[in-house]
Amino acid sequence: MAVHDAGQAGASAWLKRNGVFVALAVLVVVMAIAAPQFATAQNLTNVLQQNAIIGVIACGMTFAIIIGGFDLSVGSTAALSSVVAALVITATGSIPLGLIAAIGAGLVVGMVNGGLIAFLRINPFVATLGTMTMIRGLVFVSTNATPVFGVPFGFTALGLGKTMGVPNLVIVLAFVAALLGFLLHQTRFGHHVYLVGGNARAAAVMGIRTARLRFWSYLIVAVCAAIAGILLVGQTASGQPQAAMGYELTAIAAVIVGGATLGGGKGRMLGTIAGVFLLGVVSNALNLLGVSPFWQPVATGLILVAAVGLDRVRDDAA
Repeated sequence: MAVHDAGQAGASAWLKRNGVFVALAVLVVVMAIAAPQFATAQNLTNVLQQNAIIGVIACGMTFAIIIGGFDLSVGSTAALSSVVAALVITATGSIPLGLIAAIGAGLVVGMVNGGLIAFLRINPFVATLGTMTMIRGLVFVSTNATPVFGVPFGFTALGLGKTMGVPNLVIVLAFVAALLGFLLHQTRFGHHVYLVGGNARAAAVMGIRTARLRFWSYLIVAVCAAIAGILLVGQTASGQPQAAMGYELTAIAAVIVGGATLGGGKGRMLGTIAGVFLLGVVSNALNLLGVSPFWQPVATGLILVAAVGLDRVRDDAA
């Protein structure tokens, strides 16, 4: 009996850790049967490409959520960076300078968010909601809410092109996920992020500089949002003030669905990537089945609530 109970406990723990991968695999198999066009190379490539930008943002968001917060300003930051990149490129004719300016804009936002949350101890919801609103407003005012054109059309090779048959956006996502995954799982910094998210007071007693760690985590989130903004320019050869609206909620949902908790201390980069593509496959499935796109946010919300509810039930049972 003890062996049987231990086996059940082990299976339950495995399912809890890998449930998102099981759900994704089951959904892919079901869709391949229900809609044969789903399993075509073209459609699967589209799913990867369409969700890569959200994936980059979600990789950064993973740090904020594991450390016990989140960032509502990532969509606005992506739009800001796309507009800054387009403005600098059109003004100077230098793509590298535009990319540096876009990353710089993201760093400024990250420093503001990190300072408000880590050093002034403002609640992450209030701080990032405020910066989200202000940044979007400033972008609209500075551009009169109109796109910034003039970026060389060849720049779209970044957002729409492929390398050896693999979409460039997917390559960028893989690089960002691998780099941040290594930082999160294989370094002292990442280990401390988990400790602070799990119990900030205990981490402080251990000598971990919790405020500095939070500050750097929000810098990471903002830089990922800036990279996303650059990729958005690569899709349209323009800076779009309206870009990335709603991306913040989708990124948060992907991280939570991937196994993290809003309480902090849990989550992993691979789970985040699986969460991104689970939501992406659901969206693609609804399209292929002819369901109205207005139902897609409903499906995302239901999946998020189910993931959070299931995690809470399991924690209570434990």
